[in-house]
Amino acid sequence: MLTEIGRSGARHVRRLLGWTARRLVPEAEPAAVLPFLRRWAVARIKAFQRRRGLVRGMAIVCPAAGRLWAIEQDVPLPGRGEVLVRVAASVVSPGTERAFFLRLPNAVPAYPYFPGYSLAGDVVAAGRGSRHRPGDRVALAAPHASLALAADSQVFPVPPQVSLEEAAFVQLGIIALQAAAKARIRPGEPVVILGLGLIGQLLLQCCASVASAVTAVSRTPRRISDKVRAVVERVIVIERDGAEALDTVDASVAFDATGAPNGIPAALRCTGRGGRIVLTGSTRGVTERVDFGLMADKQVTIIGAHIHSLSLAERRSLADAFFAMLQDRRLDLAALITERVHPLEAEWFYRRLAGRTDATVGAVLDWSRLGASEGMRRAHVCTPPDLGPFRRGRLVLAPLSVNRTRWAEGAAP
Repeated sequence: MLTEIGRSGARHVRRLLGWTARRLVPEAEPAAVLPFLRRWAVARIKAFQRRRGLVRGMAIVCPAAGRLWAIEQDVPLPGRGEVLVRVAASVVSPGTERAFFLRLPNAVPAYPYFPGYSLAGDVVAAGRGSRHRPGDRVALAAPHASLALAADSQVFPVPPQVSLEEAAFVQLGIIALQAAAKARIRPGEPVVILGLGLIGQLLLQCCASVASAVTAVSRTPRRISDKVRAVVERVIVIERDGAEALDTVDASVAFDATGAPNGIPAALRCTGRGGRIVLTGSTRGVTERVDFGLMADKQVTIIGAHIHSLSLAERRSLADAFFAMLQDRRLDLAALITERVHPLEAEWFYRRLAGRTDATVGAVLDWSRLGASEGMRRAHVCTPPDLGPFRRGRLVLAPLSVNRTRWAEGAAP
């Protein structure tokens, strides 16, 4: 905010916003309302700077741990080199978003937090210099919302043969493909994948055509579908077979897609001499016990495969490869979608997702279910912010009762 209006006026703006918060929602803490008022004000400042108008859509926001709202949000029309996208579908990555929703270790956001990072839709407006035009179908990384404003270079064109629901998985596809590429799987090598969440199951499909045999390891049988059994040669369920079953695997490549602190030790048990362990996610906790002696004896190589290490050109190349696999039907995303959610039911869905017995693999927020004016409509500089959730007293909801220590120390899911 300071960079938008200058430090000299920031103090007066904060006072004005604080006064507005106390007037509009006297029963709420001003500190809780201020971030929403700031976003409302910044949207107007940007629209004024660009001499463009505003549009209003819906967005998903976490105002605090274990709480979630669907609120109205204003977005300025695109400036030079930008596009405005009306979102058709956005994908929920259950492991990551559950962690941020519950504020688990290594997932501690500043609130309000806007979840989500993979979606697709149609361009409805383009600024000068943009290579896209209204009507173009694109995919990009952005939070869950009916509208997304992005730099032209940050969006990926979607081929005609790929549906927008499939294209909305683009960020997850990039994560899986770059992990598979860094593993450098040679034809005929055995592969083990620990964790059958969304990334794990995408990796199963990516590796099935190259590896001689794929073994899947899961903490519970909840996410083991007939599709998984058809792709893999062997399934190990820790609850049923015991952790000792990991010692019977002798894989050349092990993908740790668990997000659990004990994922690395489990992957080490599965890896043969001279093998590679590929870390494909963010661990929710600290891995404290690793047998480095065993790692040295096996001459194992550990490879980090995080999407943030990729350049824009690399992401674009992987996005094209992902869309090509969808066109050739080498990926079956329909088998991974276990839930299609109306955006106004997002709070109910996230609260269910927070439970430890939830079996969701992939979920899609279907923004096309919103009415025409709910998804996008014109807004004026004087249009008030959406503070309805504060007036309804939604902040008095108690956080979910979740044993976070058990999650952080849990076995590989």
